[in-house]
Amino acid sequence: MNNGSNGIERYFQSTRAAFDSLRTVYKHEGPWAKRHDVISRIVREHLRRLRQSFECWDRRRLDARAFKIDTAESGLPIFHHALELQEDFSQASARLREIPAPDQIRDDMIEYIFDHKRLPEDLQSLMARRLYFESLRQRPVFTTVTPPETVRFSINPRTKRPFYVVHWASYDGSANLPLIYMAVIEDSSGGDIVPPNPGRHLNNTARPKFRPLEGLPNRTLTEPFAAFAANHSSYSLSLTSIATALDKDFANLHPKQLKRFVLGPFYVGDITRHNERVQSVLDEVDDPSHNWLLTWAVQELHSKEEKPAKHGLWGGSPAEEIFYINTDDLECARQGVSAYERHALVPHAAYQALHAQGRADETFDGYQCHIVSGENILEHV
Repeated sequence: MNNGSNGIERYFQSTRAAFDSLRTVYKHEGPWAKRHDVISRIVREHLRRLRQSFECWDRRRLDARAFKIDTAESGLPIFHHALELQEDFSQASARLREIPAPDQIRDDMIEYIFDHKRLPEDLQSLMARRLYFESLRQRPVFTTVTPPETVRFSINPRTKRPFYVVHWASYDGSANLPLIYMAVIEDSSGGDIVPPNPGRHLNNTARPKFRPLEGLPNRTLTEPFAAFAANHSSYSLSLTSIATALDKDFANLHPKQLKRFVLGPFYVGDITRHNERVQSVLDEVDDPSHNWLLTWAVQELHSKEEKPAKHGLWGGSPAEEIFYINTDDLECARQGVSAYERHALVPHAAYQALHAQGRADETFDGYQCHIVSGENILEHV
């Protein structure tokens, strides 16, 4: 997709519509949020970052030679753009100091038009660059790896151990997919643990409310855990592999639950080409706000028991989590997870087009379908 093409403009129109609808699914008072409040808040935070990334990419394309999308698989921007965004985010303030203020650029544009009787393409590009870096500075973007953050701290009344709800994210370089991770982890180290709130003690079993904490409350493990998350966030790794590695690498951290949200693939009419049957229908929907379809998956793995540590004269073994694999479900068994959900978000016009061709049931078989109708979402149709 080349810069300035009608296709890329329609693509960004579709992404804006998709994010508006996805926000409705996960909004505070939405049905999903009522069932999974903490999870919904975590997902919304990362979706805000991802939407900001798309807004920045939309501005950046006006100053870039090309903007490439993985049209054959994910339907989302290629990993190279996520890397560029991350680097530009770190340099935004410095770059803005090198670019004239917007009023100065506008004055120069007006003067150029009067003098040359044509549009000042170089100045337009400079203004686009200015707006791009201003957008980057306004709020966080979805970087290649978003470091872990703790959003819940409590005490397990049975084991008396503190446990944390931690989340992080990554933009997978091979699959070109945004991934959101969240974990419930018990800590048996008794190490340097930051209290959730001033005045609260570690043995307070009431659920405390506190501001999100960068890293883990166990400050001695914050950096090693961040490094682990960065190195174990690939889409090619199963949840079982990640949780088992975490359990093995950190003797005093016990992963009780691990979730992964996989956002995508994203289908856009006349642009992406990774599902011909879906594309043939979407291509017939003219309005870019309606000719798209967004899917996502939720994988979950939880521990069914903890095998106690063994200590003896001739050696021992650390505690070990035994994870539950749902072998009654073929897809769960194939992926090595406890539970698996697939979701599809589709505008009403696109759904009607699929339904009219008799493809709706086949297309959405196995999906929890969310149909967008104005500002409303029709659930599980």
